[in-house]
Amino acid sequence: MRVLITGANGFLGRHTVDRLLQRGHQVRAFVRPAARLEHLGWSAAVEVFRADLRVGQDLAQAFSGVDALIHLAACVSGDEDTQFSSSVIGTERLLDAMATTPVKRLVYASSVVVYDWSRARGEVDVEGPLADKIIYQRDGYDVAKLWQERVVQRRTRDHGLDLTVLRPGFIWGRGNEYLYGIGRSIGPLHLVVGPLNNLPTTHVENCADCFVEATENPRAIGQTFNVIDGDGELNARYMWEWMRRTGSWGIPVPIPYLLGLGFTHLARRTSKLIFAGKGKLPGILVPTQFEAQFKPLRFSDRRLREVLGWSPPLSFSECIERTYGDAAADTVTH
Repeated sequence: MRVLITGANGFLGRHTVDRLLQRGHQVRAFVRPAARLEHLGWSAAVEVFRADLRVGQDLAQAFSGVDALIHLAACVSGDEDTQFSSSVIGTERLLDAMATTPVKRLVYASSVVVYDWSRARGEVDVEGPLADKIIYQRDGYDVAKLWQERVVQRRTRDHGLDLTVLRPGFIWGRGNEYLYGIGRSIGPLHLVVGPLNNLPTTHVENCADCFVEATENPRAIGQTFNVIDGDGELNARYMWEWMRRTGSWGIPVPIPYLLGLGFTHLARRTSKLIFAGKGKLPGILVPTQFEAQFKPLRFSDRRLREVLGWSPPLSFSECIERTYGDAAADTVTH
């Protein structure tokens, strides 16, 4: 199978490229024109296609001879307008170009941020409540991903594409060790919000394996899956491993979730009184954004296990070693 993958040089993308090659597939990597690729060590087995999804012309050329598209591209930095245009407008242009080609298979990377964490309770499966009215009370990345999935769902219906949606939890691994879903580090203080909560995580190598499995397996067509490594890990354990492995010693400060949420509501009311509703709080002090990072929810991967028979190939201990251990030990040679 020849697979076109957008965001191929990103954190998840480069691991997905590696996994595709390991499974014997041909890879066409869609990257921006100015992307630096030397550090990735890609061999001639990876065909590079350079274009900007927002302004590039003739995007349909990227699909020549391709069997499937894995769409991972999303902007995670810059201001809100940049994130929106890169993630949403770029996706519209890509899928409109795809519709002019024979390619029908699409595996799309969404995120658990598309759920309405404020309304969700207990365990959240793929039928859980999606964010709607509170969309603009979330941060720029969340808003972009919410709209991006809406665009993908609408365009695939309009164009008759064979869609699979994967909604990963917090993706971690070498190069992205610290997760804001745990808390915040302020100097020597490491705030751990809800220390006994299970953080919905997926290690980047497990996540990449899941994307390749969903691309290969025809039973994935028409399905939506949460991608979580089992039940996730306790926030306190994850923070402890991060502190110990990185040498970032300090004082861990447990913050009960409800106490933290109460403080955000107090901060919002205080801001309204002082600034007459025109003040802008840091994201962590906005109640809906606080909920969307720290609320103690369980995200079910039951459908993924039942439909595809997939489970994470690496255990948490193995993921820790591959994240903080000898980099050469997990280098893939192509």
